Amino acid sequence: MKSCLVWLLVGLVSQFGLAADSVRAKQIDSIFADLKSDDSPGTAVVVLKNGRAEFMQGYGVTDLLTRSKIDAHTNFRLASLTKQFTAMAIMLLVHDGKLRYEDHLTDLFPDFPDYGRTITVRNLLNHTSGLQDYEDLMAKPDSNTPLESIPQIKDAGVLQLLKQQKGHQICSGHEVGLQQFRLCCPRHHRGESFGHGFC
Repeated sequence: MKSCLVWLLVGLVSQFGLAADSVRAKQIDSIFADLKSDDSPGTAVVVLKNGRAEFMQGYGVTDLLTRSKIDAHTNFRLASLTKQFTAMAIMLLVHDGKLRYEDHLTDLFPDFPDYGRTITVRNLLNHTSGLQDYEDLMAKPDSNTPLESIPQIKDAGVLQLLKQQKGHQICSGHEVGLQQFRLCCPRHHRGESFGHGFC
């Protein structure tokens, strides 16, 4: 259900982003009226116009156990849901001439370690960069720590973890990993096979 609400949010924000001049906060709020609840999952809505927030509102709760209310600043753990949006945003930057597929990590982040000279934007999009899985680089929480108590790492934190590394796995270019930053096929490196010809 949560993923359905996120997709609904994406569609509605896109729609209202185009027509924000004619839409008032009360009208937007009425669309999400069914999500106003103290005991059911919900969503957060932000409508931007010219880079400025025109409408920000939370509806429902973050989870059914704690019943913490969602507000406009709630940090949702969307995980892989954002990958396709990130990839499309990169492709639009390439289309507009603001980025090239052949740009290296060190072109974009001059303070990135030397191993970034061999990693291109295309490698990142094709999952063949060999960057390590950031979750493997993070300190491991105690096994009894509830999920909601584990701090959410943000993009800047992931970048810092990767900058602290001395290198990356060398990919032959045809290996495709399934995790966000474990971009070389881990089973292949352990001598295992997916049985689908991926690696």
